[in-house]
Amino acid sequence: MVQRAVKKTVCGYCANLCGVLVHVEDGKIVKIEGNPEHPLSQGFTCERCRLAIKWLYHPDQLMYPLKRVGQRGEGKWQRVGWDEALAEIGGKLNELKDKYGPETLGVFEGTARGNDYWQRGRFLSLFGNPHNIFAPGVICAINVMAMNAAVLGDVTGFAGDLERSNCVVFWGANPAVSWTRHWTTLRKQRREREVKVIVVDPRGTKTTDMADIWLQLRPGTDTALALGWLNVIINEGLYDKEFVERWTVGFDKLKERVQEYPPQRVAEITGVPAEKIVAAARMYATTKPASIPYSVAIDQLGLNGTRTEQCRVILRAITGDLGVFGGEFITRPGEKINGGVFVTEGDLTLMHLLSPEMRRKQMGAERARLVGLIGWSMSAEHIERVYGVPAPVTVQTQAHVPLMWRAILSGEPYPITALICWGSNPMAWAGNLKLVYEALKSPNLELHVVQEMFMTPTAQLADYVFPAASWMERILCTNNMDFASLIFGGERPIPPLGERRDIYEFFRGLGLAVGQGEHWPWKTLEEVSEYRLKPLGITFKEVVDRMVLFPDEFDLQPWHKTGFPTASGKVELYSSTLERLEYDPLPYYEEPPESLAKTPEVAREYPLILNTGGNFNPMYHSEFMQEGLGRVKHPDPLMDIHPDTAQKLGIADGDWAYIETRRGRIKQRARLNPGILPDVVNAQASWWFPEQPAYEPNLSGVWQSNANVLTLDEPEACDELSGGWPTRALLCKVYKV
Repeated sequence: MVQRAVKKTVCGYCANLCGVLVHVEDGKIVKIEGNPEHPLSQGFTCERCRLAIKWLYHPDQLMYPLKRVGQRGEGKWQRVGWDEALAEIGGKLNELKDKYGPETLGVFEGTARGNDYWQRGRFLSLFGNPHNIFAPGVICAINVMAMNAAVLGDVTGFAGDLERSNCVVFWGANPAVSWTRHWTTLRKQRREREVKVIVVDPRGTKTTDMADIWLQLRPGTDTALALGWLNVIINEGLYDKEFVERWTVGFDKLKERVQEYPPQRVAEITGVPAEKIVAAARMYATTKPASIPYSVAIDQLGLNGTRTEQCRVILRAITGDLGVFGGEFITRPGEKINGGVFVTEGDLTLMHLLSPEMRRKQMGAERARLVGLIGWSMSAEHIERVYGVPAPVTVQTQAHVPLMWRAILSGEPYPITALICWGSNPMAWAGNLKLVYEALKSPNLELHVVQEMFMTPTAQLADYVFPAASWMERILCTNNMDFASLIFGGERPIPPLGERRDIYEFFRGLGLAVGQGEHWPWKTLEEVSEYRLKPLGITFKEVVDRMVLFPDEFDLQPWHKTGFPTASGKVELYSSTLERLEYDPLPYYEEPPESLAKTPEVAREYPLILNTGGNFNPMYHSEFMQEGLGRVKHPDPLMDIHPDTAQKLGIADGDWAYIETRRGRIKQRARLNPGILPDVVNAQASWWFPEQPAYEPNLSGVWQSNANVLTLDEPEACDELSGGWPTRALLCKVYKV
């Protein structure tokens, strides 16, 4: 008799965590569908979920631990047991710690997939490591969190109420392909009522087709545009005067600063007509409620990018869009559920074990001071005072990625000799890929450990590779990285395939191997989840049944009771945190690191502006590249180019063309887009070809079309606040293959 079951969990392909029902027959998943009873996603799923079964049972999925026996990248492995491999790695880590100090270890990770992050944070704190965490986070939201903390203490932009917004600003976002749940909601609302849409993007997309106002700016000039909006809104008195008077500090200084950015000057910088800048600012400020959903593009501008976010936080605050339905919600961890408080990731990370001196050893902490532990520590004291729980830390701080590659090669400011990489593929996402490769191949890197689902180009250069359990092979009990007090729950649909293990078991195993045993009393993630839920008097099974636990109360405007979690208790338009960190407390505009104005000698040889991004669904960064998955509908990497520009270069639609910068050259197929600026091209990022030969020298085609061969990561070009490197607004040339 066939054994059938329906398991209730959430899809873990991105941070949206949509509720799904997984149908299992005789231990194998046969169907996945959206859960219509899920209180947040309400049955929605995207294309990734529809490919999940094919993805899970793909023959290239890793099943067993492997140990390198040949040269790094040669592809010679032997199968090894978990316990044996972890014991060897633990011994090597302790040896390197004794020789170089605990800071010699770095950890790499990827984008949120429903995994918690506290496990690696706990391991690092116990190891004595200053959270040398290297990830694409500083070009994907970590800088946003840090700037929110510096201005208002709370985090906005991730919990907007799009369903009730009357004006939505998509700033560098194309939700038609990147946030399909948002896109579905917006289209539904537009059918039912009038919703104004403003889009900021140099490239025409399905989202710009819907826009009431489309601001087609020169790439990299976003901060100037945002300051132009503030100029209009402040000078025309379109701000919430009562809120500004009662709940902000530094308004007069902000008003003085924005006088430097009148619409006409901003038009000259951005290429957007002054009248459009004025119209968009007025529409946003007067059409209430309004929201600016999070988007990744400005995180990837490098120099000056986080200043755009400073402007956006200020815009939300002074126009009355904080803490209102249809605007931006204030969400905090530590709120009571069933009369108790869920044990947060901050609780479990044990940051108190790291002294101020050790925190300053975090790679790049003195350089990118806002996102490093120096800036985090300044904000944390105020957040903890207001929240009543440890400040969120697991994805709210990060080390300086470009400096790390250089530390491996040079030993300065200290040697990085070991890397642990989980769920991350820096050979696809990191900037200046040739330098990344050089570092991962260097004999100075004595240990490179990867936990993965597929043999990625990064895993091909590892010393040990461990198979990771997917979201279909593990449970879920999370408050989503301490963003809020919502708790998501999901049962395990099937036992792990082969010898795959979840990330908790991986880091607990490493912890035991280096001697941290007393601090890892829970054998499984289930045991940890019951421990975290115990103060609520709720079992894990109940969480699964209810799908999402909501706080007992939700205060839209909690600052009326607690003040804002800043030094002043108010929104700091003139940021005291930035001032203490010896940065300009107010936003300002600076030219991109490469541009006609800043580097005319480079522009003479590389006359076009290069953006990298604009990927497709189901691709999620470098995932779903295997044949039969995302490549069915989208077999080749595409470069958007204006038809007039292509004609001048002798390139037709669909032609393969080279894109070249000072760092290297790749090729992609040309896609003619009359909606892109004539001097701009957009290359899709993170491409590799799993069907091509693995290992040296090809590394599954990672050199062929990956836009990160082209990107810049010189420390001087990085954002001074976060260390984020530029993947947009670079200079390139294009020519036919």
